[in-house]
Amino acid sequence: MKKLLSLLVFVVLGKITFGQTNKELYISNYPNGIYTTKADFVNKLPNDTSAIVPKNLPGKKKDSLTLEQNTFFYTSKTDKKIKNVFAVVYNNHIFFNIASILSNRNKTDRSQNHNNPNSFVGVLIGGNNYLYTEANLANAWAQGFAYGMGGAIGGIAAQGMIYGKGIVWDVKNEEFNIFKNCKDYNEFIKDKYPSGVQECKNNQPDVLKIRADIKTIL
Repeated sequence: MKKLLSLLVFVVLGKITFGQTNKELYISNYPNGIYTTKADFVNKLPNDTSAIVPKNLPGKKKDSLTLEQNTFFYTSKTDKKIKNVFAVVYNNHIFFNIASILSNRNKTDRSQNHNNPNSFVGVLIGGNNYLYTEANLANAWAQGFAYGMGGAIGGIAAQGMIYGKGIVWDVKNEEFNIFKNCKDYNEFIKDKYPSGVQECKNNQPDVLKIRADIKTIL
């Protein structure tokens, strides 16, 4: 309890920084289209190749000027938001649906939450073994505790618990592995690339180091 309260204080005071910018999207060999199910994606067979539009904000009428790593997709013909699908491949860029990540995650990656489960996150690094992306996720239990504090401080603290977390699609095991914290990431990387183990000075691992490490195990 004391550790969690200390974390809340750090968040409110703005002493924790997270999230990275300047993300370039991976160019894949997956056919463009909408992949409704995991099986569709595994087999590289989109079941809908209708024209779609990325929009950085819901309801935006024009195409996004810049394709963002975190975005929404709409059908061009009806302008309806695309949801309840596994993934979208747009201009050869793979975008995983947040809801599909949370529903197809490794069984140890519980208690992760997102404010916009119908949004998509683009793959940053890819290879035969893993497809790596990042999403702003929070620990649902800790967020609930913060909201329970009530008032503006509780709300700020809960929002401050949203971190840009690394996620890999494990091609062999057909599941997502979410790096919930530094210790969790070390458990993932230690037998694949021992030099990638981090010191864990903070609760969250260094995202830039994760990106570099992932490139060695693709």
